[in-house]
Amino acid sequence: MGSIDANPAAGNAVAGTSVAGSSMAGAAIAGSPIDGTPMGESAYPARAAAWYATFVLAMLYWLSVLDRFIVSLLVDPIKRDLGLTDMQFGMLHGIGFALTYAVFGLICGALADRYSRRWLVFAGVSVWSLATAALGMAQNFWQLLIARLGVGAGEAALNPCATSMITDLFPRERLTLAMAVYTLGATLGGGTAFMFGGALIDMISHVDFISVPIIGDVRSWQAVFLMVGLPGLVLALMVFTIPDPVRRGRRANNQSWRDTYGGLLKFMNARRRFFVCHYLGFGLASAIIAGCSTWYPAHLGRAFGWSAAQIGMSLGVTLIIAGFVGKIICGKAVDAMYQRGMRDAQLRWYAGALLIGTPIGIFATSSSDPYIFLAGIGTFLILIAPLPACANAALNLVTPNEMRGTGIALFSASGNLIGAGTGPVLIAGAAQYFFDGSNTAIGSGMGVVIAVIGPLCAVLLFLGLPAMRAAMADAERAQPVR
Repeated sequence: MGSIDANPAAGNAVAGTSVAGSSMAGAAIAGSPIDGTPMGESAYPARAAAWYATFVLAMLYWLSVLDRFIVSLLVDPIKRDLGLTDMQFGMLHGIGFALTYAVFGLICGALADRYSRRWLVFAGVSVWSLATAALGMAQNFWQLLIARLGVGAGEAALNPCATSMITDLFPRERLTLAMAVYTLGATLGGGTAFMFGGALIDMISHVDFISVPIIGDVRSWQAVFLMVGLPGLVLALMVFTIPDPVRRGRRANNQSWRDTYGGLLKFMNARRRFFVCHYLGFGLASAIIAGCSTWYPAHLGRAFGWSAAQIGMSLGVTLIIAGFVGKIICGKAVDAMYQRGMRDAQLRWYAGALLIGTPIGIFATSSSDPYIFLAGIGTFLILIAPLPACANAALNLVTPNEMRGTGIALFSASGNLIGAGTGPVLIAGAAQYFFDGSNTAIGSGMGVVIAVIGPLCAVLLFLGLPAMRAAMADAERAQPVR
C-alpha cells in the first residue's frame, strides 16, 4: 500500500551457487554444505529454483490485482441491478477495501514472521478467490460489502509473505531485480484489467444473463466475478511447487506476540531518519502513482473523447510495456550499483528517477494530443513504476528476518492509505479549485500533483541517503558479505 542476516552461521551464504545435479525442488532446499560454503551455513537455492518461485509469486500478484480492480470496471451494471448509490460503491471500492487490507496486512505480517509462508499464501489466495466469486452471487449491498472485505483480507497475506520469501531466495546484490520481477505481477494485473475492460463493458452491455453450469442463470456482471474468482482456487495450489526457503538473518527467535510490532518500532526508532525519509518519500510518491492511475481513463475520455474500448486497450498496453521496461532496467541498474558498493542504491536511483520524471509527467498531462499523452505517460511510468521494488528491497536489506513480514505489512498499510487515500482526492481537488472544470481540468490536476509531490519526494529520499548507508553498515556487520 516494505534485511539483515544476524546469524553468522547462516548469513555468509555463497550467492548464486547452484546445487549440481539436483531437481528443482531439491535445489531449493538450503541447509547442506556445498563447495565454497563452510559447514553450518545455508547455501542460497539454485538460481533456476529461485526465479521459478519468483515467477509463481508474481503470477499470484497478477491475479490479486486483477481480482482487486475488476469491480471498478463493473460500476454501472452493479449500481443498476442492485440499486447502489455512489457513496455505497465508494465504500466497496475504496475505504472498505483499504482498511480491511491494512488491518489484515498487519496481522498477516506477524504470521509471516512465525509460520509457513507458503501455507499463508495458499490461504490468502483461496480466501480472496472465493470472495471474488462470492461477489458474483451477491444480491444486495451488504453481501457485496462482506465479499469485498474478504477480497481485502485474503490479498493482505501475499505481499508480507512473498517479499520475505524472495529476500531469502536471492543474495543481497540480486534482490532489487528479483523484487522488480515480482512486482511485474501488479503491472500485468493493472494492464490486463484495462485491456479487457472495454471488451468487458461491451459484453455486459449486450447480454443481460449468462448460464453458468450448476449455478444456473446469473447476470452478466456476476458471471464475470465467477469467471475471474474461481480459477484462483486452482492457481493457489502452485505455491506448493516452490520452496519456503530457510530464513536468513534472524536476530532473535521465539519473539513474543506482544513484542511483534513493539520490537519493530523500537528497531525503526533506532534508525528513524532512514525510516522517516523512506516512508514519506515512497509513501507520497505512491500518491502520484495511485492518483494518476485512477484518473487516466477519465482524462482520455473527457479530453479526447475516446471510447471505453480505446481507453482500455491503449492504457493497458502502455502500462504493461512501461512497467516491464522500467522495472527490469531499474532492477538491473540498482543491483549493479549495489555491487559497486553503493549501499543507498535503491533510494538514490528512485530519487533521480523522480527528478527526471517530473517534467516528463507535467508535459504529458498538459498535452492536447492523446498519443503524445500516452507516450509521455509511458516514459513517466518507466521511471516511477519501480517504486515497490526499490522500497521493499531497501526495507528488507536493513530489517532483520524476524521483522520482515511485519515491516512490509506496516509500510504497505501506511503506503496504501497515503497513496490510495490521498492521491485521487488531491488530483480531483487541484482540478476543481485551480482550474475551470473544463474537459482538460483532470489532466491539469495531475500535472499540479506531479509538479509538487515529485520533487518533494526526491528531496526526502536524498535526505535519507546517509541514514540508509548507516543502516546498511549495521546490517552488514550482522551479515558478512562475500
